[in-house]
Amino acid sequence: MGSVSEPRVPPHPDQRCIDDWRPIKVICIGAGMSGIAVGSLFPQYIPNLELTIYEKNAEVGGTWFENHYPGLRPDLTPHVYQYSFASNPNWTRFYPPGAEFEEYLKTVAKKYEVYKNVKFRHRFISARWIEDDGQWEVTLQRLEDGKTITDRAEVLIKATGFVNDWRWPDVPGREKFKGTMLHTANWDDNFDPTGKTIAVLGYGSTGVQITPAIQPIVKQLDHYVRGKVWVPPGGGTNTEELIERGAQNNFDHALEERKRFTENPEQYLEFRKKQEAYCNNVQRIFFKDSEAQKQFTQFLDHNLRETTKPKPWLYDVLRPNYAPGCRRLIMGQMWLECMQEENANIIPKDVKQFTENGIIDEDGVERHYDAIICATGFDTRLDSSGTPFIGRNEKPLSQVWDPDPVAYFGVQPEQMPNLFLMFGPNTAPFAGSIVHTFESAAHYIIKCVLKLQREYIKSMVVKPQAVYNWVKHVDRHMSKTVMTDHCVTWFKRNKPDGRTITMWPGSAMHGHIAWKHPRFEDYEYTSWLPEDDSLAWIGNGNTVAELTGVGDTTNYMDYTDVTKVLPVPTKDYTPPALSVPGSEEKWLGQINGADQLAQKQHAALEEVEADGKPVPNAALDPHAPESTKVAASEEVAPLGPKVDPVMVKLTTVQNPESTADDKPKIKKFY
Repeated sequence: MGSVSEPRVPPHPDQRCIDDWRPIKVICIGAGMSGIAVGSLFPQYIPNLELTIYEKNAEVGGTWFENHYPGLRPDLTPHVYQYSFASNPNWTRFYPPGAEFEEYLKTVAKKYEVYKNVKFRHRFISARWIEDDGQWEVTLQRLEDGKTITDRAEVLIKATGFVNDWRWPDVPGREKFKGTMLHTANWDDNFDPTGKTIAVLGYGSTGVQITPAIQPIVKQLDHYVRGKVWVPPGGGTNTEELIERGAQNNFDHALEERKRFTENPEQYLEFRKKQEAYCNNVQRIFFKDSEAQKQFTQFLDHNLRETTKPKPWLYDVLRPNYAPGCRRLIMGQMWLECMQEENANIIPKDVKQFTENGIIDEDGVERHYDAIICATGFDTRLDSSGTPFIGRNEKPLSQVWDPDPVAYFGVQPEQMPNLFLMFGPNTAPFAGSIVHTFESAAHYIIKCVLKLQREYIKSMVVKPQAVYNWVKHVDRHMSKTVMTDHCVTWFKRNKPDGRTITMWPGSAMHGHIAWKHPRFEDYEYTSWLPEDDSLAWIGNGNTVAELTGVGDTTNYMDYTDVTKVLPVPTKDYTPPALSVPGSEEKWLGQINGADQLAQKQHAALEEVEADGKPVPNAALDPHAPESTKVAASEEVAPLGPKVDPVMVKLTTVQNPESTADDKPKIKKFY
């Protein structure tokens, strides 16, 4: 057994300063993209923190470390699919290869000193809540020597996501095949497909990415396609300017452009915001029978028909009979185009058996192959029975999640004190970047940890009624969307009419606001303090700065006579009269701009309400009425201190030198 943190019963706080933070330990399982967010943000916001991140691999990155098959890339451009606090102006392509994105994650982890808190090559086995000690006891296997160790912490975070447990297809005879059989999540870099006859199994993002990457060099490629998926061109950020540059497939960022972005961070921020704004504003296409959904369907149908003209029969084979979005959209214009080539075939049949020489399909037809590539994905059921979490009253999470996984706000399951989830059930946004969601969830959890720490709380667990109310709200929202269409998707645990377990009831921006202010009244608590002395955490009446003479005792002071509350778009809003001293002129432009923006929003709300139409939320939507659009230049940033973007320089490409400071600039306690 390894070392175990002893239960830390905090001393009575009545002799401590109110901001003399008691020590608190957090264990995070996983150092993928959400785990790196935890490792970057938690030390910036939580004082006196002991953080340990356990990772099964030998490096950070999670799925981006594990996957390195040909054609790997993010579905979204990394100008959107990156951390808000770690901007990288040096992406070589609009959709760069996966290796470049993996290097980005390593660079962020180095910059924010995540590595010092990570213990690599440790596989999570189980966790058990110890009620008397107010701690989670975590059991892990140390892979370097196979030994089982345990560790303890007051807070446990599960940051393993949906795509960490890859699986072979459930087809008999795999061991009989005499050729090369590969899984994309366990790719052999020594495999050369040149001149070979290849079968690809799997019709998700991975299968659609690898096929066009190898099709030009293979002799023959058969892609076995089960089911039908809508395949839009591009990745949700294709403004007209980007389409002209080739964004529906890909394009290079020239060295000159990357240098300009690096030397002018404000310009790169504007470029990022344009992509993210477009991505954030597509949610309406997922609402049933909406005009946006109808137009989107027509667009995809037209694109499919036009692209398959060289092989017209493929239109009927590939055209789904459910609304776009019910099943995950696959960004695969390059795949559609490559499947029109002479050496590429789509086999719309189930695979029934592997043989020594190849595959037998559902019609009994056998085809011979040199290699079979399984792009059959991951176990996305969120089934924790194999790696149990045992909560209050010895209740396993697998039972709490029967019949379906549920977590309050996607972050905390019922009966699991001090356990929080990154990328839990119902957290994937309908619009916007999942990275934005990771950050929003991380900040929510940070606020919960600070409450535990500050108020000497032993445990916090969500109330059953709050979980019920959350499920009711999620299901009501989903009933308005295409998620209730009849389709087989892992969004619904592969049940055509199942409950949606993955999607957040709104956009990433909506989630950002919802997670910003935790409803602490929806939790039940136990305390280290007696019931009749529950406010002793207020301490001895001093702050540390006052008592020691070290620190700022006036940090609450800021510019005066200037409101920092942006106008709220209500109909009766009138801009306040402002008296702004000369030293505060830098705030005036933002305030006046906010007033103008709010007035435009009010007018837009009145107009659309008068028309009896839903309020449009997409300033950049080409189909929105002109009166509802707000130019990007009129967007107003929140007032107050602003975080400087962190410029990340990848080491794997020849990049212009970054002018950014070496140290992170986001440290700030709530």
